[in-house]
Amino acid sequence: MIDRYDWPGGTEAVLRFGPAAGPVVVLALPPFEEANRTRTLMVAVLRRLGDAGIAGALPDLPGQGESLVATEAATLADWRAAFAACVATLPQPRFSLSVRAGALVDGEANVQARWSLSPQTGPELSRELHRTARAASTPGAAIPWQNPQRVLGHNNIPVRAGIQGQAEQRLAEPCSAGLLPAQEHGEAVLTRPAEAGVEITGNRIGARLLDALAGADIGTPDRIVRLESDTRSADHRLPFSPPWRRAEPDADPLLAQALAADIAEWVRTWLAA
Repeated sequence: MIDRYDWPGGTEAVLRFGPAAGPVVVLALPPFEEANRTRTLMVAVLRRLGDAGIAGALPDLPGQGESLVATEAATLADWRAAFAACVATLPQPRFSLSVRAGALVDGEANVQARWSLSPQTGPELSRELHRTARAASTPGAAIPWQNPQRVLGHNNIPVRAGIQGQAEQRLAEPCSAGLLPAQEHGEAVLTRPAEAGVEITGNRIGARLLDALAGADIGTPDRIVRLESDTRSADHRLPFSPPWRRAEPDADPLLAQALAADIAEWVRTWLAA
């Protein structure tokens, strides 16, 4: 079911799964391209949880999914505020699920506990975005980043300056009088100049978000699940390849079932405690 929720900056969509009452899990996907690669899988997980009597919710965040907010206008503070606002509309008990950098989003939500698949900190995401941008701009890459004279939009920041350099230069420029503060979204943001962004794999990422990621942490999830290729500390490890590294989105029914089983057991353990 498609529903809506309000947050201080506007209204966003949320997909609802399973029963209308009882425990509910709220999913925070990773941003940008990884959201495209993991959404099908995690929707399959939420459907399996619904069949097991555990409700699920997948909110769009400002600048992500079907949101009307421009991607480059998104900020980490707005993502956190929107996710917390969505959680507050749902029945208790509530639990958050996050995938990768989705763990940056759910820390302010009023939930019983947090479950995370391969959580990724802000600096880790920032470094990965930087590597992606550099790889895309190497000689011979089949995209128009090779031309050192090419610039991004109206702000005249060279594309090949690198993420950190572009963000620093943008932040040093005088603010445009037409820009809205981070919390002011809605229809007005669609008709005003967008904050300058850095384009990476088709996503224009705003300088404020890049700056926030540099120091953003995930806190301490109550349960961390990792895949077998990830040797970092985990509460549980699953023998599957990372879905965010695959060439195409894949529901992977075996992985979906394994994740759903782990989440369901974790929720039931919390409820029984």
